[in-house]
Amino acid sequence: MIKNSRYIFITAAGFVIITAVAGILYSRFLRMNDRDRTISKLSEKYYYLNLYKDVSYAGDEKCKKCHADIHGTFHKTGMGRSLYKPSAENQTEYLSKENTVYNENTDFYYSAYSKGNEFFQKEYRLDKEGKIIHELEKKIDYVMGSGNNTKSYLYSENGFYYEMPLSWYSEKAKWDMSPGYKKTNLRFSRSIVQECMNCHNSYSGYVEFSENKFDEKLKEGIGCERCHGPGELHIRRQTEETNLFADIDRDTIDRTIVNPANLPLEEKLAVCFQCHLQGEVRVFTDGKKQSDFRPGMKLEEVKSVFIQDNVQKGDFKIASHAARMSLSDCFIKSKGVMTCITCHDPHIPSGEVSKEYFNGKCTGCHSVQNLSLLNPKADHKENSSCISCHMRQGNTKDVQHVNFTDHWIRKEINVLSDEENNRLEEINSPVTLRNFNNSDNKIAAMELGIAYVTYFESRHSHPDYLKKAIPLLEENLKIIPEHKNGLYYLGLAYLKTGRIQEAISNLQKLLALDQENAQAYYLIGNAYEKSKNTLKAIESYQNSLKYFPENVKALNSLGNLYYSSGNYREAMDVYYKAMSINSWNTGVLNNLADINLYQMKNINEAKSLLNKAVQFDPDFIPALINLGNAYMLSGETDKAEKTFNEIILKDPKNVQAYGNLAVLYEDRGDINKARAMLVNVLQISPNDIRAKQMMDKLNKK
Repeated sequence: MIKNSRYIFITAAGFVIITAVAGILYSRFLRMNDRDRTISKLSEKYYYLNLYKDVSYAGDEKCKKCHADIHGTFHKTGMGRSLYKPSAENQTEYLSKENTVYNENTDFYYSAYSKGNEFFQKEYRLDKEGKIIHELEKKIDYVMGSGNNTKSYLYSENGFYYEMPLSWYSEKAKWDMSPGYKKTNLRFSRSIVQECMNCHNSYSGYVEFSENKFDEKLKEGIGCERCHGPGELHIRRQTEETNLFADIDRDTIDRTIVNPANLPLEEKLAVCFQCHLQGEVRVFTDGKKQSDFRPGMKLEEVKSVFIQDNVQKGDFKIASHAARMSLSDCFIKSKGVMTCITCHDPHIPSGEVSKEYFNGKCTGCHSVQNLSLLNPKADHKENSSCISCHMRQGNTKDVQHVNFTDHWIRKEINVLSDEENNRLEEINSPVTLRNFNNSDNKIAAMELGIAYVTYFESRHSHPDYLKKAIPLLEENLKIIPEHKNGLYYLGLAYLKTGRIQEAISNLQKLLALDQENAQAYYLIGNAYEKSKNTLKAIESYQNSLKYFPENVKALNSLGNLYYSSGNYREAMDVYYKAMSINSWNTGVLNNLADINLYQMKNINEAKSLLNKAVQFDPDFIPALINLGNAYMLSGETDKAEKTFNEIILKDPKNVQAYGNLAVLYEDRGDINKARAMLVNVLQISPNDIRAKQMMDKLNKK
């Protein structure tokens, strides 16, 4: 909701347009349905009528009917081609050669390839002889990215979307690990969260309280309405015979659709900043989500973006255009004249724009003659490239193999060395965050506290962030006690610092305000579980699942509590439900196998589940331990021996593997081998009572 009663717009010519709102004729008002009656009153609240939350998005095909030329060029831009289904027609990557990447940290190989009209990525591992000993294949459902710089790949299961390990880097025409994967290989488990999806695609029906669930059929590419707002009213005004818009017919600007060029500076920038201002952390306004932003709003009505204080000269990321541009004297001294659309026409692909065009934008303000007088040593000529000297080209901090333009325009640029760039990636000591807009509104301190908790959770788990966050949140919740996000993040901070009862109390306050908050129920379940209150924890997880029944984390936690309480059938039901939602969740598979193996004595089902878990993650030690035990219980001692030795290769200090091998060798009558295994156990864990007892027993033989 916009707080001001209306906007006053300053056009490019400098004229102030003030619209008088006429009264609504009673007879016309009676002929409308309830929704149209509401719409007819919008001009009393909004300058642009499509800011109203119930105005519908129409879709690009309806825009195309009247704006075919713009539609055609826009859908050649990076934004217009930002997400699509793969096909032979739109495939530009090399799939037949140089399509394999080795990840040294995890000893996995990855390859991308096609089979018929379908596209896949595969993970595999080789033994010393080059034989495949692990293989996992996933079908590509969507391509994310235009390919101007990169393409990443998504697959889905039951509407949950995940990124794949390989990305295509267009400029260097090569496959490599997806951004961030070289440092931490998330394999096929990186969730495509709401912000990620919404900045690479049109709004696609995010399921509340999920991390990464969307409509089964995604929209494909960022559309016209992302920058112009929902088109329903604009289309109705052009196509229907109605008096619905009589009150705004005299206006010189069509108020049913947003033209960003006519917006005030802050709102104009917000249209681009909604995605091109990445920052370190985004904090959403209480009760708002990414898809609540509509062109014509100020960005901070929906979210605040926090950046590191004292920006480093090389802190250059792929979505940092806004933050970098704001450092430029050109932007600062223009006092609002220079914006993103000064240089970029969003309807035209950047590859079709000449360097002379961009140079012209610079020389429109800076004449070559004056520049030469100011700095005779510089080679300022009419055909010189301004960008090559004053806007650095190079790799971004967060995405490898990308040659991007740093939008911090400077007189002199000192290019960082590779060593300096690598140091920027390391977070060795706590950073200080600040709101990009330097906001001093009444919730600024609250949002800063939330930002620190979020940064702790997502980027750098240093306790100093929580030490900063907790006082900020405590003090500001005294002033605004019903701030739901503040209550949630203070509860999370308490939980992370071991203040369990305070976490529970805080989350109960939140649930009193928001009785259907699945996320809060899940978190309070964690708190009750830590305080050993099993009944309350079970109740909390059940409540969480009432409002978001597909939360695999909550299902797994609930199953674990049923299991530990001896309610084996209930535990199995919950685990199987979790597995039906996420078939490759190794934790759930292992827990389900555990209960089948040790409680239900269903060894074959346990082996089936454990083999599936190991297929998905061959390095998941708990599943390998259980699989070795299952083989022992079924008399397959050779397989058990092989499995336990495999564990020792992966984890040389695994006491369970050595201990189980000791039992296996004793059963075979190989006492010397059994003793050797026990020696290993006692070297790692000198006070292991069971190993000592077994060693005494063997020494008597």
